[in-house]
Amino acid sequence: MNSPSTRDAYLRLPEVLAVVGLSRPTLYRRIRAGEFPCGYSLGGNCVAWKRSEVENWIENRPARVPPG
Repeated sequence: MNSPSTRDAYLRLPEVLAVVGLSRPTLYRRIRAGEFPCGYSLGGNCVAWKRSEVENWIENRPARVPPG
């Protein structure tokens, strides 16, 4: 298990995309739809996501249903 300080670290966009396996447009579509946590402004054009919120999203997203 990660320590609290590691889980509350911030991830920048490239790290979030790598961890969740989504493209940038898909990530932002899911944010607008309320299906992914919003990022936090760190000032200027800098946006980051809390690692704990991204990990929670990964752990709680529905399992994929096989087609057919």
